[in-house]
Amino acid sequence: MSTTLHNERGSTLVIALVIMGVAVLLIGSFLYYVSTSQRVTTAAQAELTDHYSADAGVEHAIWRLTEETGFTQTVASGPQSYTLEINGQTVVITVSEAP
Repeated sequence: MSTTLHNERGSTLVIALVIMGVAVLLIGSFLYYVSTSQRVTTAAQAELTDHYSADAGVEHAIWRLTEETGFTQTVASGPQSYTLEINGQTVVITVSEAP
């Protein structure tokens, strides 16, 4: 009976070490996946902010054309450029008359 117990002690250590090795590999892979996902999300968020800032600039130019008195006449004399701060970004807007 004691020989069976002695043999099991040695195999338990090996099994525990194998489980720890597999756990280390899984944790490393998981952390790499999370890091990559975070970088992709940050890049997508910056692109989305750029897109909405440009869209807001176009909407502001349309608003000025329809609501601001005299802006349409100013554009008729030549292209007008101005800057606007949107979402923490400076957007350059150029409005010109269509031929």
